[in-house]
Amino acid sequence: MNTCVVVGGGISGLTAAILLKKRFNSVYLIEQSENLGGLLACVRDNLGNSYDQGTHIPEKTGIAEIDEILFDDNDLVESWYALSPLKTGNYFAGEWDNTTQTIDASKLPRHIYQQGIGEFMTLVDSPDTTNIERYISTTLGPTFYQHLSKPIIHKLYGKEIDCNELAVRTGINYFGASRIKAFDKDTTKTLKQLPFFDHKLGFHSAAEYDELLESLGQDTTQYYYPKGELGAQTWVNNLAKKASQCGVKLVMSSHVVDIKSENKKITQVTLNDGSKLACDLIYWSAPPIFALKAANLEVPNVSLSFRTANLLHYTFNEKPLNDNAHYVWNWDPISPIFRITLYHNIRQNSCYQLTAEVLSSKEESEHITLEKGLADLKTLGLISDSARVLSSLKQTVHNTFPIPTHAFANVTQAQFEQLTNSFDNFILSGRFSGRCWLQNDVLKLAYQEINQFCAYA
Repeated sequence: MNTCVVVGGGISGLTAAILLKKRFNSVYLIEQSENLGGLLACVRDNLGNSYDQGTHIPEKTGIAEIDEILFDDNDLVESWYALSPLKTGNYFAGEWDNTTQTIDASKLPRHIYQQGIGEFMTLVDSPDTTNIERYISTTLGPTFYQHLSKPIIHKLYGKEIDCNELAVRTGINYFGASRIKAFDKDTTKTLKQLPFFDHKLGFHSAAEYDELLESLGQDTTQYYYPKGELGAQTWVNNLAKKASQCGVKLVMSSHVVDIKSENKKITQVTLNDGSKLACDLIYWSAPPIFALKAANLEVPNVSLSFRTANLLHYTFNEKPLNDNAHYVWNWDPISPIFRITLYHNIRQNSCYQLTAEVLSSKEESEHITLEKGLADLKTLGLISDSARVLSSLKQTVHNTFPIPTHAFANVTQAQFEQLTNSFDNFILSGRFSGRCWLQNDVLKLAYQEINQFCAYA
């Protein structure tokens, strides 16, 4: 095959471009910004301390050809920190749980917990609903929904959101909202042998899940983090280098403005500078609305809402009080912070840095400050009162998290069907197709679809 055009230079686009270069004579990667990596980027404060733009800890996919691109086993020990097992935890009801990120229902007041458990045990049918409020209320029960799940959803997507407007399956993760930790460890193990309870009940620790995988003869997940002062950006830079070395043509500060096709096959794309590229396949890992416009297809006239990510980066003179996890979640409404990355555990150094993440509306982001974030970190018991901030930086990234409404789910599905039904040689990357959200799932799906296309082309 001759020419493939990859649109979008994030991890999915870079990995797909390298993979496709093994199958096509020419591969062009088109990226609209000046930098590759998308959300995987490094930022520095005024003292030069570096932080990741969010929590990004790569893991192996289990697909040898993909993992060879992502990690390069020959250089794994020298260039990567091994973080297996990945240690996480969560804060809820005034306490830290360093064994799992799943919220512990037993921390609720005793009478509420007992009422919730009674409902939880009687709900054993799979609900036929597309509504997240109805779904959780008929799986976990209305009590646990009100006291556990709903506050998490409001933390992520705003207190003003009507949960009836949120869809169950949109490809977007609800993080900790639809699964709980409850009972004792032995009871949990017994109940999780039943498929419906397994779906809504979490293990008491990540170690128990690893033990299950081992008993089934499956490999445990392997997590890594790149060595180097640029953090996750080092991974992006390495992939960009690999792409260039294998012959992928990187076209930066550019985007597709026109897509030509004949008999449902795309034949040519035009870039914003007027240059034209012959095309036998498009792998699109950018928002699909731009593909629709370039192909002169109908664009849905629907207003979608997105959350702003507020990243509060700090370097301290002493290490955090919770010195176990690589990253932690806050499910307690006492603070709007929902996730915290603990760099000194990830990077295995003595530079005490962390990033606290808050989701908000664009208007609310103006009132989210480093000072308030620091106060919250102390209230959570993560930073001691005596700790001094040596340097800090607030980073605001608008339009990062789409709110998973029914409208979003319907538009995402419609865009996917419109593009894939219009063209036989167009692959829409997993996250933007609405079929999966997590990076590993996106890469696995990309591998499957690229191989399917090449097998039948």
